[in-house]
Amino acid sequence: MRVANTVELKNKTNELLHIAMVGEPVIITLRGKPAAALTPLTEEDLEAFVLRHATPTAARGASEARSAYRFTSVPSPLGSVYVAYSDRGVCRIDLARDAQQFAQELTERVGETVRRDPHPPTKLRRVLTKTLASGARFSGAVDLSGVGPFERRVLEQLRRIPRGEVRTYREVAQAIGYPGAVRAVGNACAKNPIPLLIPCHRVIRTDGGLGGYSLRGGLALKRRLLEQEGADLTRIKPRAHAAAGD
Repeated sequence: MRVANTVELKNKTNELLHIAMVGEPVIITLRGKPAAALTPLTEEDLEAFVLRHATPTAARGASEARSAYRFTSVPSPLGSVYVAYSDRGVCRIDLARDAQQFAQELTERVGETVRRDPHPPTKLRRVLTKTLASGARFSGAVDLSGVGPFERRVLEQLRRIPRGEVRTYREVAQAIGYPGAVRAVGNACAKNPIPLLIPCHRVIRTDGGLGGYSLRGGLALKRRLLEQEGADLTRIKPRAHAAAGD
């Protein structure tokens, strides 16, 4: 992370923009306090930015009103899976005890009331059902606006791991160009807001331990998912480690 004051922003604009464009956040300070941040835009971010600023104010206000989080539940081999989504795509998944618990926890997390969608999109439910039943790659849209640039890069890499295969946290770190960020990759997996759709269960420790798994059911569920997908469990030690990381 690079920290620069407003004078440096004026005098070293090109240098700071280059730093931000290669993926390193740049924090701008004003009188010693953080005032702004420069971060690179993904294609999804850029599209959303263009659409937002190309839309008249009145229409944009109506669009933002519609983008409130909603949720539905989808049957799966694991039981009912609760899925929250915005206009951008799926943003949260959990195996909550019931709809009320899921809504309450998500409301506390996002800071706004989350309600069950009385008319969930048919296509979304169909794609979710297929993915949860088969472990196939989720072809629908995802909303990762709630995670940072590094975490998003990790999660996008996880989406490339095929069913039935595993990668280590170190291999993921190397794949995204940050070979020394193994622990940070583990933390990004632990904060994955949409497990099952973004298969963080396919990432294990370098020493063969299972690592961690944030979805309800923990490591037992992680092993179960890998077994169902036919992953080579000979890479995994019989006694799993509880913490994610190297």
